[in-house]
Amino acid sequence: MSKRSELSLRPLSSLAKVFPQKIYGNKSAAFEGAVGQEISFQVAYRLNSKNTPGKKYRVEAVSPIKDISVFSVGLVPSHNPTAPGFVDGNYITSAPGLFPDPLVPFVTKKDSANAREFWNALWFSVKTDELTPGDYPVTVLFFDSNGEKAGGVRVKITVHNVTLAPQSFLFTQWFHCDCIASIHRVPVFSEAHWALIDKYMALAAAHGMNMILTPVLTPPLDTAVGGERPTVQLVKITRTADRYSFDFSLLERFIRLSQKNGINTFEISHFFTQWGAAHAPKVIALKDGRKKRVFGWETDAAGEEYANFLRELVPALIAFCKGLGLSERQLYFHVSDEPNIKHLPAYRAAGEILLPLIGNCPHIDALSDLDFYREGLVDVPVVATDAIEPYIKAKVSPLWCYYCCCQTTGVANRFFSMPSPRNRIIGVQFYLYGISGFLHWGYNFYYTQYSRALIDPYAVTDAGGAFPSGDAFSVYPYGDGVIPSLRQKVFAEALCDLRLLNRLEERIGRDAVVKGIRKCAGTDITFSNYPTDYGFFDRLYRFIFDSI
Repeated sequence: MSKRSELSLRPLSSLAKVFPQKIYGNKSAAFEGAVGQEISFQVAYRLNSKNTPGKKYRVEAVSPIKDISVFSVGLVPSHNPTAPGFVDGNYITSAPGLFPDPLVPFVTKKDSANAREFWNALWFSVKTDELTPGDYPVTVLFFDSNGEKAGGVRVKITVHNVTLAPQSFLFTQWFHCDCIASIHRVPVFSEAHWALIDKYMALAAAHGMNMILTPVLTPPLDTAVGGERPTVQLVKITRTADRYSFDFSLLERFIRLSQKNGINTFEISHFFTQWGAAHAPKVIALKDGRKKRVFGWETDAAGEEYANFLRELVPALIAFCKGLGLSERQLYFHVSDEPNIKHLPAYRAAGEILLPLIGNCPHIDALSDLDFYREGLVDVPVVATDAIEPYIKAKVSPLWCYYCCCQTTGVANRFFSMPSPRNRIIGVQFYLYGISGFLHWGYNFYYTQYSRALIDPYAVTDAGGAFPSGDAFSVYPYGDGVIPSLRQKVFAEALCDLRLLNRLEERIGRDAVVKGIRKCAGTDITFSNYPTDYGFFDRLYRFIFDSI
């Protein structure tokens, strides 16, 4: 067998998913984007001969483009790829197995591509910030252990003479500081922890996250009743007989670190417990010379003692943030996460305590029953994508949306078992329906459900069997840092699609953009009806760049 034929190589788009036995997605050798947009592609490879030992190959990307990052697409297990009984026809599989997801840094002059008779993939990310518009070749070559060429593929990168519109859209994916400390086994707010927080922030910001969950108090999220998560409270509190005092130095460090990484909007953690607003979150204070919990599950959310505490804390918090140069529009406040209609009285009572204290700062919460909005209990509703139609019909503005483990059929999501176009389509939906922001709960949740135990995200990808794999985290710990996932890259592409459509609207007007999207899709796009073919985004980009 000749050296040229011992390997099978396929150039693929970023929307492909390469499984050991099969590739799902479109073969392509031409990729395009705007100046400043990251353009990604994959190369799948395998040995042609059966029942042969694996072979290692040196890989080289030859191109006039110098800023090309290479990743090996890792495989991780999923015992729970779907919610049983809640699937539709737009899944790759519902069976447990190995799924492509972590993008492990690949150093082309050091690392080897390990080829066997099963498919593997490399991911290439091309940075275009310093490129002038035009066509650029990239040749990916594979060399055997003797230095002889074993195969290669050539792709074309086209950089168009247009820039992305600024990202005015807000995107927050809950940033779990406690999980960072736990998975890397460092003390909370030690220097090692701060260095890791910096890296996790930088990766999030590089993929479009511009708003961050800020643990003023330890967030009461995904916590078993009566249980608690590690303390990551940024405000140091001292309690005396008749008042509280506050040290905001840790909060200042968190804000400044976020700003350094380009994150300038702060989502203040919830002041009442999840799923009902019945209790206070854990609050640690220095009292009589000792740190102790002064509020928690034993605290009635509507009690006067906790209300008085908030009347001291919240105005002081806002004043401090303003002193750092933040405006009220950069501070978003939460009451409680995911209340349902039976929680409405408790939610109202909690809001009556908190909301008079926040001035003109926006109030935002994930909830789906329209009655909460109709009764004026929330400024900015964050609505599940499978419950958003009544809000759209009511012309609610501003309107945010979210999805999580429950949005399993009909709508977009990012589970391992879903094809990548189902992840990416949401950017177009954001544009069409004027959505102002998106919230997802799992940037880096490395615990089992209810935060009972730490997991290894390379071995347990479903929060201990609780959620479909791909819901709880989008990044992976890696040495003394963090690496992206395939799903994080694809969602970042969705945000770029939104920015491109906004730029196009400046040129040709919204009506023409909407009409063009419909022509590319062949149907009216809603949150539950959208094209699922891999070619839609090729057609969309042809429309965008031809129109510009």
